[in-house]
Formats: sequence, structure tokens, C-alpha cells
Amino acid sequence: MSTGTTGPKKILVFLPQPAAYMIVTKLAERGHSSIAVSTVPEVFDALRSDCYSFAITTRPEIDLLRNIHSIPVVNLEIFFHAEPSGGGPLSTSKKFDGRAFMERVEFLVRPVTARGEHAGTEPVKTIAMRGHKASRWWAMAKKMLGLPHHREGLSDVRS
Repeated sequence: MSTGTTGPKKILVFLPQPAAYMIVTKLAERGHSSIAVSTVPEVFDALRSDCYSFAITTRPEIDLLRNIHSIPVVNLEIFFHAEPSGGGPLSTSKKFDGRAFMERVEFLVRPVTARGEHAGTEPVKTIAMRGHKASRWWAMAKKMLGLPHHREGLSDVRS
């Protein structure tokens, strides 16, 4: 296995041909390299090559892809949302959320280390703050367990 850096991997799109080509075209417009496959032998050969970072497909094919190769999979169906149409209360149509889909793709094409940098939502805490919380927790745990305090001469204001 080489330790050199490799270029970005491609995106595998496993859908019926018309839909696959439409998705590949939209990905290319955003600068992403992707390949469309529509049959099981094609997807099997593609996944054996190990040059894809993730795949895009529909729910019924997710298990098939993961049984061939462990790879992240985007379920295209979750980006379709029911929207009431003007034909009455019982008729609905589906609308594709292209913005959310491209946000998911953009997230997955980033290197794993870059994903972790942007994932944290907790504010950064200083070492002093972490130490204070840890010492309070430790003091409470020692008290509950009946462990001796090693601070003779000091009284706990909470007791």
C-alpha cells in the first residue's frame, strides 16, 4: 500500500440510466467526478476497484452495495419531500431538495479530518474550566464512595 497522497475519489451513482446520468451531470456542474452504473455487474466491478469515496442510490440497493464493499451510501429518496398539489387534499407530488442533496455531497467529498473540524458544536472550553468541572465531579464521586479526602484542614462548603 502506498503512503503517498492520492487524488480525490470518484462518486459512484447506482441508479437507472436516465436518473443516473442526470445526477452525474449535476455533480459534474459542481466539479465532482462521478460514474453512473445501472446494473449489478457494473456496480460489482466498480466497487472492486476501490476508487470511490461514496455511492448514491435508492433504499432498495443500499444493502446490495454494502454487501459488495463497505462504503458510505447516500439514499437519494430522503431528498424527495411530499408537497400538496392543487388537485385537492389527497393529491400530493414529490419535490426534490437539490440544495440539501448537494450539501450532503459536499460534506462527503471533504476529507474525514476536515469533517471533524466542522462537526463540533460545543464551545471551546479552557483547560481551567475543564479542570474545575472534573475536580467537582471527582470530589462528589469520592464523597459518595466514602473515599478519604486528602486535603486535611480544608472543609467542604457543600457538606
